[in-house]
Amino acid sequence: MVSRRNFCGTAAGAIATLSVAACSGADSDGLSAANSSASKAAAAAKLTSASESLVKGSTPTVLTVSEPRTVSASVPQIPLARNLSQAIEVVRERTLRQAGWNNASAVTITSSYMGSSTDVIGIELRAAVTVNGKTTTTPTALWYDATMSQTFSPSVLISWPGWDAFAKAVGDRAAAQGLDRAKALKSLQDTAAPYGTGPAMGFADNGGFVVSFPPGTVGADLVQVVLDKNAVSPVLSDFGSKAEGASHHPSAFSGTPSTTVVWYKPPKDRPKPADSPNLHPLPGDSTAGSDQAGSSASASPSGSASASPAPKKIPHPTTAIGIDCIVHKAVALTFDDGPGAETDKVVADLNKVKGGATFFQMGNSVDTYPKFTKLVAGSGFEIGNHTVTHPDLSTLSSGAVTRELSGNNARIKKLIGRAPLLLRPPYGDHNADVDAVAGSLDMAIVNWSVDTEDWKTKSTSATEQKVFKDVPIYTEPIILMHDIHDFTVAAVPTIVNTLTKQGYTLVTVSELTLNTGGFKTAHSYCRGTSLVQDGYLCKG
Repeated sequence: MVSRRNFCGTAAGAIATLSVAACSGADSDGLSAANSSASKAAAAAKLTSASESLVKGSTPTVLTVSEPRTVSASVPQIPLARNLSQAIEVVRERTLRQAGWNNASAVTITSSYMGSSTDVIGIELRAAVTVNGKTTTTPTALWYDATMSQTFSPSVLISWPGWDAFAKAVGDRAAAQGLDRAKALKSLQDTAAPYGTGPAMGFADNGGFVVSFPPGTVGADLVQVVLDKNAVSPVLSDFGSKAEGASHHPSAFSGTPSTTVVWYKPPKDRPKPADSPNLHPLPGDSTAGSDQAGSSASASPSGSASASPAPKKIPHPTTAIGIDCIVHKAVALTFDDGPGAETDKVVADLNKVKGGATFFQMGNSVDTYPKFTKLVAGSGFEIGNHTVTHPDLSTLSSGAVTRELSGNNARIKKLIGRAPLLLRPPYGDHNADVDAVAGSLDMAIVNWSVDTEDWKTKSTSATEQKVFKDVPIYTEPIILMHDIHDFTVAAVPTIVNTLTKQGYTLVTVSELTLNTGGFKTAHSYCRGTSLVQDGYLCKG
């Protein structure tokens, strides 16, 4: 058995042996046999599976709508792995928005657990999207580390030093299956689907390792490339080794990890893009410092300067899911008090710029415009709870607060198949009693960085200028507006077009925070989580 700690000089050879004859100068008959063998292995590969019953508290949710397209999205919420629930919502919503951008007629999203243990959950989401009568299926793999309470894209399974050999092996195996090697390598380096063309990855039930390329990357449809266990084991990260065990020998996830590790400690000042934790190995990963030899040119026997430089290594890609808001400029637009009579116009304007947003909906408005609650959810936008009747929650008894929050949750769940994970208290006011009730309902509290005061000025231009003036001041700002006002709806086209042209990515509040810890139940936030929270009634 090859030790992962002694990767340098051994793992690359182990992978190369299993990759393809094309790299070893095999004759055409040998290459043909390798192609046939690799193709059969890929066809026979099946991801591991774990019973949902192993994941404590896993609760199925189903979104079913017919407008703006036929949608059926069946995914779980896992209260004891809140960041994973947030990641699942982020992927589902991005998938639905993207389906709209591509004029899809139908979307079906399903999910299955790939692995489970005390410290690990692996889950695969599959989105079958129909465009112009053709249905393609795109997989997304999410891997949750309970010790850090953080979810990652599947590149986290591979060690930083081992990525170069791993990527080359995948490229070679793709070539052995008659696929374009360069396209496979390009996909490996990209952000994982649905945000990019990056593949889903997990462990095969026959012991191998499955790389599932989305449609349109290395083939018109979903394509799997499979590596042998002996090739991949030496290049797994510490987390990858735990995930392998959770996949082949699944056990119970209880929500209580074996230990706790700080994934990311937010600073007081704006972090630099290079400071993103997703661009570095996980804290404490023992594989992170190995295999550094070979990253520089080898000396010639004579010690002269004429030695050929070593080939440039393929760098490890980000472990972020979707938008890394430390690396990219992002802003979260939020709309309160709706849905309103023109909420559909807001949705349409966001779709035109391929942007995301979060709608904190009020129960009375949901009762008036239920079709727009379903439209918002079916179009892939996030929905949060804004109470039933818009009271100042800090003035109510715990029982009254519970009725306001639970009553609105019930309304929203009836329409979209799940209760919101987020609460925006009216006027931003909350206290310890409100926080406790929100926590009992598995909700985090989200306020704002920028109040446009659209309700006060009643001016389209004033709303626009407030956004443009204040957004650059803040890191990962959350903007407050109201989609019940016609003058605010009229401001949305200019706001979203201008921000997009200025290089901002328009995201949901869950996208804004996911990769830096996400939202914690009963905690309050007023901006993204890459910085400490210091706004009005925002403690983080």
